[in-house]
Formats: sequence, structure tokens, C-alpha cells
Amino acid sequence: SPRASSSSSSRRRPRNANTQTGSDKSHSAHRRGAPPPPPASRRRRIVASTTGSSHADAGVNGSSGFANVTSIARRRGSAVNAPASSAARVAAAVVVVVDRGDCAFTRKAFHAQQAGADAVMIHDNVAETLVTMDAASDAQYASNITVPVALITKQVGNVLEGVLSQGHNVLVTLNWTDVMPHPDERVEWELWTNSGDECGPSCDAQKTFIRDMALTAQTLERGAFTQFTPHYITWLCPPEFIDDPACVAQCINRGRYCCPDPDDDFRAGFSGVDVVMENLRSLCAFQILNQTETPWKWWDYATAYGEKCTMANGRFGQESCAIEVLSDPKVGVDVDAWRRCVGDPNADAINPLLEAEQRAQVDTSADRERGDIVLLPTVVINERQFRGKLERSAVLDAICAGFERGAEPDLCAAGADQNDACAAGSVGAVHCASDADGLGLTGCEEISRYPFYQCACPLGRRKVTRPDGNFTCEEVNECQRATVEMPSCSCERCVCRDLPLGEFTCHEEPPSACADAGGRSGVDETPGGCWVSADGKHNACRDNIEAKKATGLKGGDPATIPATTCACPKGFSGDGVRSCVDVDECVTSCKGEHMTCQNLVGSHECACAAGYVARFDAASPDGIACFLGGGSGGGSGGRVVFVAFLVVVACATCAAGGFWLYRRKVRSYMDAEIRAIMSQYMPLEDEGEDGEQTGGVAQGNPFVGGGAAAGRHDRTGYVIGGDAPDDDEIPTDKEMTTLGGGGGFNA
Repeated sequence: SPRASSSSSSRRRPRNANTQTGSDKSHSAHRRGAPPPPPASRRRRIVASTTGSSHADAGVNGSSGFANVTSIARRRGSAVNAPASSAARVAAAVVVVVDRGDCAFTRKAFHAQQAGADAVMIHDNVAETLVTMDAASDAQYASNITVPVALITKQVGNVLEGVLSQGHNVLVTLNWTDVMPHPDERVEWELWTNSGDECGPSCDAQKTFIRDMALTAQTLERGAFTQFTPHYITWLCPPEFIDDPACVAQCINRGRYCCPDPDDDFRAGFSGVDVVMENLRSLCAFQILNQTETPWKWWDYATAYGEKCTMANGRFGQESCAIEVLSDPKVGVDVDAWRRCVGDPNADAINPLLEAEQRAQVDTSADRERGDIVLLPTVVINERQFRGKLERSAVLDAICAGFERGAEPDLCAAGADQNDACAAGSVGAVHCASDADGLGLTGCEEISRYPFYQCACPLGRRKVTRPDGNFTCEEVNECQRATVEMPSCSCERCVCRDLPLGEFTCHEEPPSACADAGGRSGVDETPGGCWVSADGKHNACRDNIEAKKATGLKGGDPATIPATTCACPKGFSGDGVRSCVDVDECVTSCKGEHMTCQNLVGSHECACAAGYVARFDAASPDGIACFLGGGSGGGSGGRVVFVAFLVVVACATCAAGGFWLYRRKVRSYMDAEIRAIMSQYMPLEDEGEDGEQTGGVAQGNPFVGGGAAAGRHDRTGYVIGGDAPDDDEIPTDKEMTTLGGGGGFNA
């Protein structure tokens, strides 16, 4: 790779800007990701350059000790080869100071942890600006370190050693809050990264972090709690090497902006140019989204690009793949404006975005608290480089420490990720409510794994798969279930109302006013305010309970349906309130030949004239037809019924006789079959020599005596006495099992 120009301090390039590891023994050691945090009871937030666990829910005080590994005071006050007076003063947490030397950082920290340290401070042996400790080649140690590890300057270490060597303890506070600036109610943070996705575990960790952090970052950004900015590291190719193949393969805009070749092969595979171009495309996407006041959508772009446009599938660096992601409604970037922002990478010109990135890499502030950006990835929070593990919860802890006291969002509450992941304002609730995928999954369900929620159909709806394989969220009518399963909703006069969001209400309507009939003492003479006949047998009151139920089932308000209505009963006409007049049905009914009609109050009756018999006739409007048969119309119906009765009796008698004959024949047949089978194995009482039993011996049956000396048998089928049959005549167990009968067979 080309070296940075010594004359361009604003564009100076680290030895390898994409390097994530280095020697722990050197003074330019770089840092790699750290292991998962220890249990909450032992977590710490720490200051300075760190490895191991580097975050906690609150600061923890502990006593420091200085010794070699074999004399480190153990946790909870016990000690190994330490003075008794010193051990007695040890607090619950033990912070151990060790010297930096030839041993790797990770190995030194691991041995200190094994000896009982709750936290480790490594005293730098060179007066220099703090470097970032890295796992280097000792990743097996780093993955097992669960305590905070900090590198302190030589000056601070000398002071600590002087006090500790005199037998004193020093109270050490490890937390983020004390060292993280928190000037106001908003936190500004940055992610310095690279778009390349094939650099081993570091790239994998970076890609995982962007994916896992996306929803949390978007929630903070939407709520105006944070201001996030992505950054990408590039460097300048020295002017004398602009035409060198290395610069041509790794730089754009005539060597102004370069990135290392991801596969170290300038002639094949992906090049540094591909990486620089994707860095620029991502920056332009963020700039346009920021201008449209939706900067949080950058996380959607970065996540989707990382899934669709990878080096593994060959689409990395392709403009068409980037446009596909930008055109997604979840991102929605103006492609023309984006192309203008990217510009011409072959032009001998300055690109404003990349130029600003190179300047931002170098800390030009007076206090230089942030420091230069030399490692990938690097998180900067309130102008302080985050030195903990690049893991979502660790970064969130550090961000939360940057808020002014009392201004922390709900996400910063202890256990906010795991508890109430779907509560109002939480990551899950906000993300699902946005329906980013357009699937209608606006409901939120808590689950036991990260991110501790999943989007689902909202309350009151259920997920239904369609014939085309897609699904939709359909309304669930809770009343359909409640009116069957719940006693309070399933009584005769219970009314259920279906409500949105899966809710419903049930109540019982009072007894119907229509149950009272006028004309009788002690009852309402006009139930429901409706007409009642003089004899009290007929009234126009109609109970609306079924209409109330139907309205509630559809989500309507049953109260809008009156309890009763007035409608004249069948056979009457009128308004149902003031009057109902009997209708003479004989005017329109009983018009068949030889038919007579008698009008009744509220009804009528059809009959046949004298000498005619009524018979059922489906084609007749009245259901009967009259046929010549003698007698009066009133008696003809009786004769028809009597004849029908005789026919039914005759059929029943024939059926009973047939069944008796069938049963007798079947029984006779079965008896004969069973006796034929049994006669092969035992004598029957009514057989002799040729099939007639004379008592005692069954001739020719080897299983009941056989041979010259016949045995006797009892009624259970067992042979008693007599010669045994030949072996080849003895039935097998299987045969005996299938034979059945009696109490079994013995031979």
C-alpha cells in the first residue's frame, strides 16, 4: 500500500487503515472486540483504553492493590499471599494494578482475573499518549476475559504505585458517567467504519453491530435523543505514486481518496476502488436522508446493503445493487440527487464529502480529548472514543452515560431491552407501529431472545395465510368465542359487543316487556306500548333481543336498538300501536276445488266439502287437495289417518318377522361351523365312532388319548391320562393360541 505523505498531516494515513489487530507488546497496539459482559453483579464502566468488559449499569467503587499475580487480593475480601492488614481493608471489588511489559495485554489480564481481580489497570511503562489495547494473536485469552481492563498512563501509574507500596489502599471508581461528557439532553455519536465485508471476525462483528443496533439507533434518533453520523476512513496517495498500479487499484479522483484492497490482489477480485465508492455512496445516502429529516433511514440502507450486496454474492460495489436498496420504500432516496452527490470518481477533482471525512479523521481540537481515528471500527460519543466492546448493549450503555442527568430516554433504564420491550415508546412498539415492511404487522409481542420482541398482527386481528402463500391480518371477532365459552356472555339474554384491539363487552338485557300480555290482572295491558287484543291472547309487542345481539356481534352499539318494537302479529294488519285488525284469510286462501274455509282470529282453517277426502298435495297453495271419497269433510281426514296407521303396523310386523328368521338362520349356521372346528380337537358329547359320541373317548383324536390306551377328558378341554401323541403332531404355541376354546390344550 502507498505510504501517506509526510507533508499532508490533514490527510495522513495509518499504516493500515483497515487493520483491526496488532501486537499487544508494541506501543501501537490496536484493539479487537472484547468478550461478552460478566453478570450484572460484576459489571463495571471504565475509563481510558480498555479491553474485556467495559460497561455497567452503575459505577462501582473498589480498593486497588499492587503486586505480582500470586499476591492479588481475591474477590469478597479473601487474599492470596497478601498482608493480613491489607486484606482486611479490601472492599467487595478488587482493582489490581500491574506493570506493562513483554507479556501480551490479554494474557496479563486473563491471569490477573484468574487470580481474583475484579478489574485490572495496566501501568504503561512508556510516557506516551494512551494506545488502544488489542487482542492480537491471543484471542483465546480475550474471549475469556470478563472483568474490565484499563491502560493508565505512566504518570498516573507512578502515583498509584507510590501509594500502594506504602501499604495504603486507593479507592478507584470505574464508570462511564464520570468520564463521558454529558453537557445537554442530546448525545452526539459517530460510527467510523468501512463498507468492506471480508476482513475476518472484525468485519463480521461490525456487520452484526449495525444489524443489532439499527432499531435502537432509530428509536433514539426518531425521539431526538441522539444525533448520529456515519463516517468512513480514507487516505491520500502520495503524489509521486498516483500512477502506480497500487494507487490506481485503491484510489479514486486521481489518488485523493483511497482504501486498501480487500483481498490484497490488485489484479483480481474486489479492489480498494470498490470500497471507496461504496463508502461514498453510503455517505451520500446519509446526506440526502439528513436533508429530508429522516436520517434514521441510513440504518435501513446499511442493513439492507449488507444483506443484498455482499462480496460473497458478487454484488458488492455494483451501483445497480445500491440503487435497488435506495429505491426500497423503507429507504426512499432520490436516485438522481444521490448520483449527483457521488459525482465522477475518475475526475481530477475534489469530492466535498470525502474531503471532509479526511479532515475529520484528525483531532485538531486544543485538548485533543477525542484523538485521531486510526482504527476500524471506532465509536465516538460526545467527542470521546468508545473503547469497549463493539456490541449493541455496551455502546448503548456508553451513549446513556452521555445524557444530562434526568434527560435519559426510557431505553436507558435498567433492563429496558428485556423488560417491556413492547411498552409505549420502546424500540419494539415504535418499530412495529411503523409497519416498515408494509405487511400490516403493527402489533408487538415480547419474546425471550434478542431483540426481545417481534412484530405481529395487532390485537383483535390474526395472521391468515392466503392461497398465494402471502398472509394478511384479519379481524378476530371475540364475541364469537365469548358467546360460546363465557357464561357471562352466553346466557339467553346476554348481548356481546365486539370492540377494536381484541376487546369486547358483555351485559345481560332485562326481561322483555313483551312477556306481559294485556287483559289480565297485574300485568301491563300495553306491553312495550303496543296493541293488545281484548282477550289478551294477541299483542303487537316484539322483543328485539336478537337484533341487539346481531348489532353487537358486528361491532355496533346494542343500545341503539330499542328493546321492543310494535308490529301486528300474523293474521292481523295495522300499525301495531293503536290497532291491529284481524285479516280474513278466506278471501285469498282455500280456493281449491271442493274446498271450504273457516276464518279464525289471527288464522284460518281449510277443509273439504262433504263426500270428499283431503290428501296432501305439495302443488296446492294450501297444501291439500280434495278427492271424492264420501263422508263429511271433517271425517275424511280421520279415515286417511286410520289407513296410514294400518299400513305402518303391517310394515312393522313384516320387519320384525324377517329379523327373527334371519337371526335364527345365522345362529344355526354359526353353531354348525363352531362344532365342525371343535370336533377336530376334542370329542363332543353327541358323537360316536363315526361322529357320534358315546361318552369318554374320541376315537382317532391324538389330542385326547389316541393310541391303544385311551385317556379321559374333562369339560375344559384338557387331556387327562392316555398316551402322548408324536412330537410332530403336537400343535405349536401359535396354533394353540389361535385355536381358542375351553381352558387351553395340553399334550
